[in-house]
Formats: sequence, C-alpha cells, structure tokens
Amino acid sequence: MGRVSEGKRRLTCDIPEDLHKELRILAVQNDTSITNYVKMILEEYVEKQKK
Repeated sequence: MGRVSEGKRRLTCDIPEDLHKELRILAVQNDTSITNYVKMILEEYVEKQKK
C-alpha cells in the first residue's frame, strides 16, 4: 500500500460483504470509484451533523 498524500489520512474499516457490493454497484452507476463515493457520502453526513 502506498503512502498517503500530504494533508490526507487513510481510513480503514471492515464492512459487511453485502454493503461493499451495494457500494460498488452505486459507484459504477454514478461513474465514480468507491473511494470517491464514500468520501461524498461522508462529507454530506458531516455537513448535516453540523447543522
């Protein structure tokens, strides 16, 4: 695994296989990567929690 770019942190978590499959399908449907899709979801969630 490569180094993380400066100013970034790596997040590693175990998720159920079914959830991973659903994320993979959503990422493909939205023409993006799982990483970008999860990042978008997390950013939206954090913004909602700030309000």
